[in-house]
Amino acid sequence: MISITFKSLNILANVWINNPTIMFTENTESAIQEIPFPSITICPSSQIRRSVWEKYMNTNSSYWDNLKIYRNVMACSTNTYFHSLDQSLKEYIDYGLIKELMHDCGISCSELFHYDTKWQNITLKNICQHFQPTVLGIFGLCFTINMIPLSQMFNEEYYQRYMEFFSTKITYVNTEKTYWNLEDGYSSYMNQPVLVNVIPARTSGVSYNHRLRLMLQSSDDDFLSCADLGIEGGSFLITFSNPAEYCSVSPRAYIIPDTYTKIQITPFVRKINSDLKWRSLEIRQCYLEDERKLSIFQQYTELNCNHECEINKTISMCGCLMIEAAFNYWTNSLKICGPAKYSCALDAIHSTKLPENRLVCNCLPTCSMIEYEVTDTSHFDDWNYMKSINLVQNNSRGATIELVFKKPYFTAYTSASILNLKSLISNVGGLLGLFLGMNLTNIFEIIYILIKMCNNFIITLFLTK
Repeated sequence: MISITFKSLNILANVWINNPTIMFTENTESAIQEIPFPSITICPSSQIRRSVWEKYMNTNSSYWDNLKIYRNVMACSTNTYFHSLDQSLKEYIDYGLIKELMHDCGISCSELFHYDTKWQNITLKNICQHFQPTVLGIFGLCFTINMIPLSQMFNEEYYQRYMEFFSTKITYVNTEKTYWNLEDGYSSYMNQPVLVNVIPARTSGVSYNHRLRLMLQSSDDDFLSCADLGIEGGSFLITFSNPAEYCSVSPRAYIIPDTYTKIQITPFVRKINSDLKWRSLEIRQCYLEDERKLSIFQQYTELNCNHECEINKTISMCGCLMIEAAFNYWTNSLKICGPAKYSCALDAIHSTKLPENRLVCNCLPTCSMIEYEVTDTSHFDDWNYMKSINLVQNNSRGATIELVFKKPYFTAYTSASILNLKSLISNVGGLLGLFLGMNLTNIFEIIYILIKMCNNFIITLFLTK
């Protein structure tokens, strides 16, 4: 019986130590208003104004040379265009040059978004006050809506660099502090009305009145730089992420001109049970809120951590930064990677995915997380008709997108301990009682008796002497 008891306790200890967690689906559905609408990043395929390109084309001026370099590092045709150039490419690019050319060539928010934008059937008159400029390596200059204010995402030093780099593109005005986070959600607002005005925004349903509708436009003045990749001029790349992440390249959708696209969003939500929070990081294999500090970001997510790791690896291997990181990591001693360094930077980014480097980066997921899956359907939308009724400008093309949650409820997945502390104690007690006829109270009684025996022995020994 003693042998069986110790073998059973050994199995129980093995489960407690080596197989500590389990993922299960909650048996109740939660209202969609408990999670935020996704952060939406929109990148136009056109990154250079045609008028600027044609004005300086073949002028043998330094500005023309710089303009070609800018096209190499910012345009979505980067991968194919590099190979068509000669090998005497610049290794490094000056920060001031990129900033100047982005000011001259990059389109503004007001040129990209039509004023007739609706959120939950309310027209947003000053739509660009809700967008923050970002840079994605795939497409270049982009704009993001419903991301938490970057003043609360970046650490102060990097936020000031961001403001300085995008000084001519920033139209965002919301400085209100957000109290939403991945772990606690909107708990601070639960006693307030359902649709309290907070950042990031949320919605309570899936109907026509709970949508976000954006009208995207591209001018004939834009330089259509993505033809090399078979992407139609005037197209748009859209990516989705949770509002605590700076940017994401997946999931994504391409929107072509003269279409009306409905995008339905399905959230994937994971939570952590309170019984698992006190277990060690090695057992949880995920970070709690504020458990891991980053140097660039205040908000830890796996994606933000990977982004920072890629930046550091590119610096160490290539001695420079990719363009998407230039604004928040630039110093006087650091350069931006030019076309000649493109392959090196790609190798550096890919190397962070190797097992040995993943251990160095240590970018574990957050214990609570939200991801979004999207499905889209499109149909032809006559943009010429909208021109004829003066709804849009005569020289523009564009597309309309409607974004809405697919279902009004979601089912969360929860990580929990297979054995919490109460279960562990009750199982140990049960095994002792089953095989030895003992219970935990008997153990304390035995300990008490042993202590009394030792105490009596010491007293007797003392009196004898």
